[in-house]
Amino acid sequence: MKRLLDLRFLIGILFSVYGMILVIYGAVSHPVTQTVHWNIDFWWGILSLVFGLVFIALSRIPEKQDEDDV
Repeated sequence: MKRLLDLRFLIGILFSVYGMILVIYGAVSHPVTQTVHWNIDFWWGILSLVFGLVFIALSRIPEKQDEDDV
C-alpha cells in the first residue's frame, strides 16, 4: 500500500500513459508542418515514456532504514 502512495510511482504512471498516447498518436498520424520537419508528437512521447519508466523504476528501489530506527 505504501508503494502505491509513492509520488514517484504516481508520476511515473502519469508520464508513461501520456507517453504511450503520444507515441501512438505520432505513429498513426504524421503531422508535418512548415516549421517542424520531424514528428514531434512521436519523439516527445518517447521522451515522456522513458521519463515515466525511470520514475517507476526509482519508486521500486527499497528505502534504506537508519540504524536508529531499528
